[in-house]
Amino acid sequence: MSINLFSNYPLSWKPVKATLTRPYYQGLARQMRADINNGLLLPGTKLPPQRELADYLDVGFTTITRAYKLSQAEGLTYGVVGKGTYVSPNVKTDLTITHQDNKNIQELGFVSSFESENGALQSTIINIAKQKKLAELLNYEHPTGMPRHKKTATRYLREIGMNVNQQNTLIASGGQNALTITLLGLFNPGDKIIVDQFTYVNFIELCRLRGVKLIPISSDNDGIRSDLMLKACQNDVIKGIYLMPDCNNPTTEIITLSRRKEIATIIKHYDLTFIEDDYANFLNLFREVPLIKLSELVPENSVYICSMSKPLASGLRVAFMRVPDRYKLQIELAMFNSTVKTSALDAAIVAEALENGTANKIMHRKINKLLVANQIFDRVFEQQVNAYNATSFFRPLHLKSKQRGDELEKLCLDNGIRIFHSDRFLVGPRPDNSFLRVSLSAVEEINDLTTALKRLKSIIL
Repeated sequence: MSINLFSNYPLSWKPVKATLTRPYYQGLARQMRADINNGLLLPGTKLPPQRELADYLDVGFTTITRAYKLSQAEGLTYGVVGKGTYVSPNVKTDLTITHQDNKNIQELGFVSSFESENGALQSTIINIAKQKKLAELLNYEHPTGMPRHKKTATRYLREIGMNVNQQNTLIASGGQNALTITLLGLFNPGDKIIVDQFTYVNFIELCRLRGVKLIPISSDNDGIRSDLMLKACQNDVIKGIYLMPDCNNPTTEIITLSRRKEIATIIKHYDLTFIEDDYANFLNLFREVPLIKLSELVPENSVYICSMSKPLASGLRVAFMRVPDRYKLQIELAMFNSTVKTSALDAAIVAEALENGTANKIMHRKINKLLVANQIFDRVFEQQVNAYNATSFFRPLHLKSKQRGDELEKLCLDNGIRIFHSDRFLVGPRPDNSFLRVSLSAVEEINDLTTALKRLKSIIL
């Protein structure tokens, strides 16, 4: 018999013990997951104190503790020392952000790659189709990339600032696939990875599926805070770090060189596995002073991922990877057993476009469009935002409103604008600096961007 029946006690969550399966802590975690999915537990809800919930269910305190820990490991909840346990802000959102095919909705959420430029690849594709070696591109051989494609990939990596040889170059089926095989090959369930407080939404989901726990770290003007990163490594067993140093998605922050050196020191000292996601890699070709890749400061600890979706076309699922010898076998095994092999046809199109100059022309046109798009954004929103990267595919629009992310997204959608709130990208507690990530590259014509941004401004400001 429970000491406290709590029949009329205002617990924020009252799981049903009669429906719990053994072991109770797992059953409790499953019920929490179900209540979150069906809307009974909303994002941001503070869960009952563990002792009170233990009394309510008439179970041991350790049962509740284990259930809460399991929910945190799944990314369903997070704990704040001295305050309690809360439902994560992004658990009820569709984490995988995809394009919505609705002509009546102006797309400012999904970050595409100026798809109007895809037609420039037509002649390259036709030329490959006419080659005698076409049949070779359609077999099982060379699962990590054909030698001639690796040669081109290596050359491109060097052009954007990487010191790499062909032996350590792999070709994956896009950036997402590269992240997947890296997690499969180098991390186990329960491992902990440091990330930006706001980070790539699909990486959050990948880690949840893999059972990897994310440790969020906030930023300052120099990027992710190295002092907090160091404290996390001192107080916990950290296995890796995942960052987008050249342009964080969704904040557009660029990590300064001094901060990169501080992070590199931490990586070396604790022998961490560093994953660098350089999805906007081609921007380094157009900078007056190219950025020094963080991976270059810790090459033996780094898996560098260079997606070709943004530089060329998102439908060509190709990413170049630089993998040090110490990780190569595990990543290759993960690739063999998940992807089998990267499409040699896709890789051939990318390699041919890089070799014949088509890629360079496409990248030039995209950088020009990015410059124009960012200028339009600045004109519409004036001084209301502070962006770190003026050539980004998206910009953060900071909000004064405390309105929930899903409510604001719905408000915009009801008014003909699809947009994504920062809650989708958030790991851990919600800070005060919420924002909208505004895509600048999803409109069909750059001239349509002004209209879409003005409509967005009228809705939220």
